[in-house]
Amino acid sequence: MKKIIIIFFALATSKQLFSKEKELDELIRATTENSLAQKAATENMNAATLEKDRSSKHWLPQVYLNGQSFLSNDPGTALFGKLSQREIKNSDFMSDSLNHPDTAVYTKAALGVSLALYEGGQKIAMNKAMTSMSEAKQLEAKAIQNEFYIEVVKNYLTGKNLSFEKLDLNQIKITIDSIISHYQVGNKQNQLGYSGLLGLKSLQNRVIALLDENKARNVGTQKALAELSGFTTDLKFSNDSTLSSLLKEYLAYSENNYLPSSKVQSFFENAKSAKEMIDAEKSRNLPRVGLFGEGYAFNGDRNLGKGFTTGIYLNWNLFSGNDYGAAQEAIHKSKAAQYYAEAGLQKEKVEYLGLKDALEAVTHSLTLLNESEKYLEEQTKISHNLFKNGLINALQYVEVLSRRVDLIKSKSIAQDQLILVHSQLAKTQGATL
Repeated sequence: MKKIIIIFFALATSKQLFSKEKELDELIRATTENSLAQKAATENMNAATLEKDRSSKHWLPQVYLNGQSFLSNDPGTALFGKLSQREIKNSDFMSDSLNHPDTAVYTKAALGVSLALYEGGQKIAMNKAMTSMSEAKQLEAKAIQNEFYIEVVKNYLTGKNLSFEKLDLNQIKITIDSIISHYQVGNKQNQLGYSGLLGLKSLQNRVIALLDENKARNVGTQKALAELSGFTTDLKFSNDSTLSSLLKEYLAYSENNYLPSSKVQSFFENAKSAKEMIDAEKSRNLPRVGLFGEGYAFNGDRNLGKGFTTGIYLNWNLFSGNDYGAAQEAIHKSKAAQYYAEAGLQKEKVEYLGLKDALEAVTHSLTLLNESEKYLEEQTKISHNLFKNGLINALQYVEVLSRRVDLIKSKSIAQDQLILVHSQLAKTQGATL
């Protein structure tokens, strides 16, 4: 995980060198530090890494130390205790001595070692399984990190889009407010002029409603970002950078070929782990061979005795009800994990192709809207001059302004869709880090 964090901060730092969105960089950094889900994923990954490391040491010998001190008048303990002390006497075999030994304190310490020579391949298979599991946990951690990263970027860019929308709507509102306050178009005897005034006021109310909606959505975006990052300062959403440049910089994805996300890659690592577990389960029915040795020191009522035992052992589990069918169970689990991974890959690939089509459609729509925006801006200027010179009436001017408001809203919605599609593509591709 340390490597992932280093890469993440290296990229975040490099972005700050050329990105004007310092707010966004700070949000990303704060989210990485504060996300409980990412912390949990990191702990899972660290635990899996340690488990893998432990399993790789299966070839090392087991060394143990046993010690005990006890008080006893048990006949068997007394007799064998004297043997362990190497102090047995002829009188110890008298019936009274055997049946009624004195109470004594005995102390025994043993130091032993066991070295497995062959374990049926179980530990090797377990190590391979744990290695794949560790890789899966790393990929899961990266997928969660990507998910939070993308969520922060998506919300921030949504807020930025709202700031653009607010700016355009305010410009329209200023124009409408100026017309209503400076031009005499409201005489009821002049039905055409009065109708124009009503249209202006109606459009004014609509723009105010859209600005209220914009404000509410902006508050929601700010709250979402604060919840994700713990960053409570009001965001400014500067207009220095365009949405298209930020999408390319922060939500990059593979444009030509589908690449499996970290999440899907983790499914395949889990499947590899499950496959290795088949050999581990099969090894239950194979013999275990190893070397062992133990030295002891025994202290009792007579003396301190020492001894040792060493040799080779064979353990062979010929039958166990608990182990019966374990290999077949592992096979089914392996197949299920593989099918699950392939299903995830298939689903994600279909989503990627669908998102590519959606991106093409929304990009084309935005191209047309941007082109229409240029035409409408020019038409608005011309209509404004014509209205000032009395060549068109207020109602005709309202119609132009209304189309301008419609276009502002349509463009904002299309920009939201563009942000969403880019976010989903980046999440599918896992290409943020």
